[in-house]
Amino acid sequence: MNVEIQPVSETAIAAARERQSQLVKPPGSLGRLEELALWLAGVTGEERPKVRARIVVAAADHGVAAEGVSAFPPEVTAQMLATFLSGGGAVSTLARETQADLVCVDAGVNASTTHLDVVHTGLKPSANLANEPALSQDDVRHAIKVGMKLAATAHNDGLTILAGGEMGIGNTTPATALACWLTGGDPAELTGPGTGLDPEGVQRKAEVVRRALARDESRTALAALASLGGGEIALLTGLALGAGRYGLGYVCDGVIATAAAAVAAAIAPDLKPRLVAGHRSPEPAHTKLLAHLDLNPILDLQMRLGEASGAAAALAILKLAAAAHDGMHTFAEAGVSTG
Repeated sequence: MNVEIQPVSETAIAAARERQSQLVKPPGSLGRLEELALWLAGVTGEERPKVRARIVVAAADHGVAAEGVSAFPPEVTAQMLATFLSGGGAVSTLARETQADLVCVDAGVNASTTHLDVVHTGLKPSANLANEPALSQDDVRHAIKVGMKLAATAHNDGLTILAGGEMGIGNTTPATALACWLTGGDPAELTGPGTGLDPEGVQRKAEVVRRALARDESRTALAALASLGGGEIALLTGLALGAGRYGLGYVCDGVIATAAAAVAAAIAPDLKPRLVAGHRSPEPAHTKLLAHLDLNPILDLQMRLGEASGAAAALAILKLAAAAHDGMHTFAEAGVSTG
């Protein structure tokens, strides 16, 4: 798969850096907020960037849930998707507070969602990746195509930032399997409790990941996505690739969304400058993926919910970074001596 990625604007970064040098503060005194303002300038092409964000939450069910890798039953996926749309989910609340649009996608939910205001992909739940490929190559390409179309729509709607999130009982298992494939990590070290497994459950889950990796013969990231992934992970891979193609910034959420971004970056390495990590979750595979992508998370609040909740929280910080960069006076405007 060949995806052309728009480079970040070095011109806008240089102009934003020059503005930073004139703002009424000691150089670098706003720390990471200054770095994030420069990142925003680069991904938006604006010297004084604005955060106009959309959060896309993709939901899917997983055959691997039959292996007892989650503390919750599979029917929760569809129930939570309805909760997001009713405004009662964590991501729903955080999106409202950060003035971000929220779009939900059925990327393989094992229940009818025709009554819900979601993007319908026609994808079915993934197969049990411990025993067979999770998805077909055609399903992966279709999911990526839908994700890229969602990014194109965001661009056409005048948005500057996309954040990807997910919902899917059992989906930390495919995410961990992909993290192991991408980084060479050991399942025993990268597998975490997900939604709340006890130590015995974590050990069982790590063995499931090990079985999947032993079965897998993938030579490319795209093939690994089909073998070890899931519908929502494939869609978020396309969303991240689309952010690169259409010149948007992309905020990674937790371990599942970051696994998708890492697959996208393996397909199109030029995507990396357009990625930022919203937060760090306690899942060990997430820290491994962040290091793999060389991403420094904006927040570290021990969040492990998914849903793009960590990315949504990080949008508040990005908005503060943009506001300080745009709204502060220069020394000249404030009449303050530079010494």
